[in-house]
Amino acid sequence: MSEEQLRHLAWLCGDDVPASYLSLLAHYPQQLLTAVRSDDHPDDDRCVADVELLARLADVIAINEEARAISLLNPDGEEFFWPEQLLIIGETGSGDYYCLDVTGECPGVLQYRHQPMEFEVIADTLEEFVELVLAAFGESSAVEN
Repeated sequence: MSEEQLRHLAWLCGDDVPASYLSLLAHYPQQLLTAVRSDDHPDDDRCVADVELLARLADVIAINEEARAISLLNPDGEEFFWPEQLLIIGETGSGDYYCLDVTGECPGVLQYRHQPMEFEVIADTLEEFVELVLAAFGESSAVEN
């Protein structure tokens, strides 16, 4: 993680990146680096780090830049811009994002659902979210080396 990358991400989000999230990136759970994305799709060679919980700061920056680059029309036909304070930390693989509110106004991990264009809290803390991902993609899903 370079200081330049951290400054850029803070600029994108309008605030500092939470220390708990930076610690997670620095100590990313090893078993998630090799866990396959889904037992339902055995031919899918993507792993958890590629989608649900991004492991590399460069990927986090890229997805946050992408979300902020365009506006969308919400179901009411109004223009929707990605909220500046929401840091995207992963995605579902089907167009939804997982994110953190860097201001702390909305604690926990939110899921942005792209069809209704709404946010919902899916974990009360980042640690709880990591536990959910570990439970879903942990050692039983690990790829044999």
